Amino acid sequence: MGEVFALDASVVVKWSKKGEEYEQEALSLRDEIQGSKVSALTFEWLLLEVVRALIKVNYPKEKIEETYATLREINSLGFIEAIPVGKILDKAKEVEIPLSLFASDAVHLATAIISHATLISQDGHLLNRDVMNYAQRGRH
Repeated sequence: MGEVFALDASVVVKWSKKGEEYEQEALSLRDEIQGSKVSALTFEWLLLEVVRALIKVNYPKEKIEETYATLREINSLGFIEAIPVGKILDKAKEVEIPLSLFASDAVHLATAIISHATLISQDGHLLNRDVMNYAQRGRH
C-alpha cells in the first residue's frame, strides 16, 4: 500500500457537499481510498465533525443521515482507520499549547503525527506554516 493520509473533516465533507472548492480532488482521494491505493485514517470523531459541518450549511437532514451511514460503512469496511481519541490525547495537548490550536485541530494534527501520516486538510488553522512545519518535524 502507498502513502498514509490523515483525513480532516474539511476534506471528507466534500465527498457529500457538491460545489465545494477542491471537490474533484477530494472525490479522487475518496476513490483511491476505496480502491485501496492509499491508506487513510482519522480520529474517531470525524463523522460527527462532518455531520456538524453539514448542519452549519443547512444540508437536508435526510442527506446528513445518508452521509453519516455511508461514512460508517466506509469505516466498518476498513477503508478508513478510526483512531481512538484516548490514544492521541497527550500528543494533542502537546501540539495545542505551542500552536494555539482549537482542540479538534490539535487532535487532527496529533493523529497525523502519531501515525506518521500526511495530514490532508482544507482547514486554515491546520494549513498555517507553523503547523505544517510542526507536522513535518513530528513525522520524522
